[in-house]
Amino acid sequence: MARNNRDWHQLLELCSLFGVVIADGERLYDPCAYHDRLLLGLSGIMSEAELHQIRIRLHQGERQKAARGELRIPLPGGLAYNRSGQIVFNPRLRLIFDKFRELQTARRVMRYLRTHDLRVPVRPLRGPAPHELVWRDATIAHVHYILHNPAYAGAYVYGRRRINAVRQGPVCRFRREAGRHSDQRPATIPI
Repeated sequence: MARNNRDWHQLLELCSLFGVVIADGERLYDPCAYHDRLLLGLSGIMSEAELHQIRIRLHQGERQKAARGELRIPLPGGLAYNRSGQIVFNPRLRLIFDKFRELQTARRVMRYLRTHDLRVPVRPLRGPAPHELVWRDATIAHVHYILHNPAYAGAYVYGRRRINAVRQGPVCRFRREAGRHSDQRPATIPI
C-alpha cells in the first residue's frame, strides 16, 4: 500500500495505536505484537525493493528499444507520422530553416515570422490536450528550440537530458539537468 518504508512504518504505527489488524492472503497480523510488526516491516522493505527492481527493468527495456530505434517518442511540433509510420516534415518548418540560412540569427527569424503573421508548431506537455499540435506566435524560445532540436535534422535521439528528482518540501518535483555530451547519450540514430 505504501510507496516507501517511511510511509509504511507510519501506517503500522497508526494501526498499532488504534488496534487495527492487518491481513494479507495468508494470515492476520497484529501491529502491536513484536513478531507481527517485524514481519510487516520486512514485507514493506521487500515490496519497496521489488518496486525498485521493476522500475529498473522497465527503464532498461526502454533504453534497449531506443538503442534499436524502435521506441516511439512524441515528435516535436511540425513533425508527424504518416499512415505508413514514416515521419513527415511540415513545410512551415522548411521556411524557418531557409530564413535562418538567409538571416543568420534566430531573433531575425522570429521577427520575420511575426511581421508576416506566421505561427510556429508547438506540442505542449500540459493543458487540455497534451501532445496535440497547436500553432502559436513565434517567440525566440520556440525558434531556438526548432533550430537546436536534432529531430528536425533527421536524427532519432533518446536520453539527451537526464531527469533527477529534487525534493522541495513535501512534494517531489522534477528538474532537468544540463544537456549531456553526445558521447554520454544513450541513443542517437539517424532516421
